[in-house]
Amino acid sequence: MSLPSIRSNFFYKALLTISTYVVSFVTFPYVSRALGVERVGLVNFVDNTVSYFMLFAALGVVLLGTREIAMARDDKEERSRVFCSVLGLNMLFTIITLIVYAVIVLSVGRFAENASLFWVGAAKILFTTFLVEWLYTGLENFRYITLRSLAIKLLYVVAIFLFVRSSDDYFLYFVMTVMTVVANALINILYAKNFVSLNWRYLLNVKRYFRENIMLGIYSIMTSMYITFNVMYLGLVADNVQVGYYTTAFKLYTIMMGLFSSYTSVMMPRMSALLAEGNNDAFRHSIRVSFDGMMRFIVPLTLSVIVLAPEIIGVISGLGFEGPVQPMRIIMPAAIAVGIAQVLAIQVLMPLRREKVLLVASIVGAVVGLTINITIVPTLQSVGSAVVLLASEIVVTLTYVAYVVRHKLIPLPFDAILQNLWLSLPTVAICIACSYFIENDFVAVGVALTAGGGIWAVLNAKHLKRYLSRR
Repeated sequence: MSLPSIRSNFFYKALLTISTYVVSFVTFPYVSRALGVERVGLVNFVDNTVSYFMLFAALGVVLLGTREIAMARDDKEERSRVFCSVLGLNMLFTIITLIVYAVIVLSVGRFAENASLFWVGAAKILFTTFLVEWLYTGLENFRYITLRSLAIKLLYVVAIFLFVRSSDDYFLYFVMTVMTVVANALINILYAKNFVSLNWRYLLNVKRYFRENIMLGIYSIMTSMYITFNVMYLGLVADNVQVGYYTTAFKLYTIMMGLFSSYTSVMMPRMSALLAEGNNDAFRHSIRVSFDGMMRFIVPLTLSVIVLAPEIIGVISGLGFEGPVQPMRIIMPAAIAVGIAQVLAIQVLMPLRREKVLLVASIVGAVVGLTINITIVPTLQSVGSAVVLLASEIVVTLTYVAYVVRHKLIPLPFDAILQNLWLSLPTVAICIACSYFIENDFVAVGVALTAGGGIWAVLNAKHLKRYLSRR
């Protein structure tokens, strides 16, 4: 099967990520003002709780399916076997999850109070099973993924501005959010027949990947203990306002991480294919390029956002959302740890089938996260949840680094961190000046983005040219 270039894949994935930014920047200020901080907190509480149950329904399907499809993409018969086996596993665990979900919604007080929202959320759990995005990622069909998603996002944005007008529209807002998943799933499962053939015998062969799916699923669930579970736990021990503060800070953090995550998701199927072909030299070279690019992007961005956190929050959320500033400043250093972890986990350990390492690291992170959640979140609330995220991400990354160094899997370019800290200083200095001397938040962020980004581009011009010319 002829594959598109890495550059082309990254372009489409980055375009999709940027569209997510645009949708957030366009809709979030409007929604936060129309619904108010309490309703935003409530919807985020329900949505993040639903996402937590989705982890149990999917387990390791996304990572497993992407890797196995990438390795079998030149053989349609084997590709169909992989697709049916992975889809069958996903359907099995989705049914079990929905049963547990229904019991909890009916019996737990906080959930029962908002049962109507949670029943809508059940559709999101069900239809995510048929989203099968892992099929198209494994085939590196990022063009299709992007164009389909862009069309549905556009309809979603139009619907929000047409129908969400006041705090009473929070239910409709959540319904529209869930419908984006339903629409994507229906289109994807119908389009899949162009690449695979459905066979009930293969679909029922859930044993083939059962063990790997469980291991990767536990990894995903443990990871969620300090990501998705954070929001659910905060909602149980604090009010919706605190949930709104934390989710606002976390949402901006995820936006900042989006572009690099786009690169790692593009590289994972390609790295799996390189290993399947025995091309170890290209594998190691790609890892080095990924580390270098990640540090050049994340280090200056992290430092700049810490400095400009009040102004960024002011631009995005407006009045009434000053509370996310401190959580955001605590969360942002986790971006560097996560950047390193993504390269090691998604581009090295997953293609090498070192699922046990991912599992151990996620358990360590979950234990740290759960401990801090229980001890400080009831008191510090949204700030405590930010500390949970930062501490957990650091210990997970250190676990990966220790394993890679001990087993000499790849050379780690520690010098890149120090080099890029030094190269970030001019950009950070501009951000500090904008924060202190410009009172208008929009102007401060605009000047910092233009001047600071311009200096960063000049200092990294040679490297940017090399990345853009890479295939």
